Amino acid sequence: MKLNIYEKKKVVKTYEVDEYSLTFGTLEDVADAINIDELKTGSNAEILKMAGNVVLKSRDTIKHLMKDIFDGLTDEELRTAHLDEMAQVLVDVVKFTIKQLNIGLNSKN
Repeated sequence: MKLNIYEKKKVVKTYEVDEYSLTFGTLEDVADAINIDELKTGSNAEILKMAGNVVLKSRDTIKHLMKDIFDGLTDEELRTAHLDEMAQVLVDVVKFTIKQLNIGLNSKN
């Protein structure tokens, strides 16, 4: 996952991680913020929309998540990150969360 930090539309710093170990608390926070019932196809576009809703509903959770994923990321740097790049990170996290919760379109109850 990757997150660029900008200053006047120019990338001044890039945070990058190959993998992220999601804590159970963060998993709970993300699971509470997303509405699994609205997930119909599991497409990136659908998950991206869901991730956008998570940002609107749970800014503090998102800030904590971003700072947890990207070690050293500050609140001030996060304010200059582009929303579309944050959303892509969230898509990855939401997909992982759904997988971890064993919820999928083909799962049986």
